[in-house]
Amino acid sequence: MESLPNIKATIQGEPYFSSEVLADGELIISTSNKTANYICEIKTGITNDIVEQVAEYFANLAKRLNDKQRPLLVTRNLSSLVVDQLIERNIEFIDIDGNIYLNSPEIYIVVRNQTSKENTNKSLEITVPVLQVIYFILKDPSIIASDGINGSYEKIDCLLGSGITPKTVKNTLEKLQELDYIKRTSEGYKIIDYIKLLERWELGYAERLRSKLLIGTFRYIGKQNFWEIENKLKLYAQKYGYLIGGELAASIMTQYLRPVGATLHIHKDHYYFPLVVDLRLKPDPDGNIEIHQRLDRQSDQHDHNGELNNLINPLLVHAELVRTGDSRLKETAQLIFDKYIAELAQK
Repeated sequence: MESLPNIKATIQGEPYFSSEVLADGELIISTSNKTANYICEIKTGITNDIVEQVAEYFANLAKRLNDKQRPLLVTRNLSSLVVDQLIERNIEFIDIDGNIYLNSPEIYIVVRNQTSKENTNKSLEITVPVLQVIYFILKDPSIIASDGINGSYEKIDCLLGSGITPKTVKNTLEKLQELDYIKRTSEGYKIIDYIKLLERWELGYAERLRSKLLIGTFRYIGKQNFWEIENKLKLYAQKYGYLIGGELAASIMTQYLRPVGATLHIHKDHYYFPLVVDLRLKPDPDGNIEIHQRLDRQSDQHDHNGELNNLINPLLVHAELVRTGDSRLKETAQLIFDKYIAELAQK
């Protein structure tokens, strides 16, 4: 910020506290004749899906500040979409990539990261095979980080099912590089902005990939509530070789949500009729139990220190929750992001 003309920025205290507020710090921004006092809160992992929650949080923070203070979001890795949403909601922020938005009576500054602006006119042709490739990159960024460029192609190709050619993998990585999602290194590729790539993948998942993976939608025969069949769904996972996703997986991962449905992920060639009979399911387009095809031909189980046995990868659970727009599911999605995805994003 101090590289801007006639601007001086001073950190007053870390943390900041008063009788009404405990925050991460106070930032004093001065021009030649005016001073703005900002009370800072550091929040990371901000995606388009939680902008409304962030806006509500900072609106409540503003109410607890005195007339001379303003709340300021300090963050990192904001995508162009999120920057637009924050500005639209008048949430003042700075991030470590150089995006700045200050809009007070004392000072007005808008700085957009040039790379983000330039890439808004570029687009990635999102096909189902491309989304599958991106999924494996997000799930394990190391598969493109070593063994050379050809090694990256081979690793992803081994994970993907039929219909995905080495050429598709190669073209996808080259396109992601062109759009500044990844960059080439001496060993392979490296993700530039994990959050930005995750947002793009989740948009494609909701628009295209999910419908391709959906095998059928079912409802339990009888009048039982969902909680009465939860244990049976968990118990049969090992017996029938499926992985649990959706709200039931989110509930197990966070211990926060009371689920009203579940997604069961099976291999493409899995004969699922005995599973449906044993679970006493009947087809219903409005049902709360879905059966999906697994994304890969190997195990996709994400065993996080042994605690996620028989659950699908948190990336898929997160994508399922945020696509709905339901506030309770978005809150749970944020818990999953913080616990299982944020570490990948920070790397």
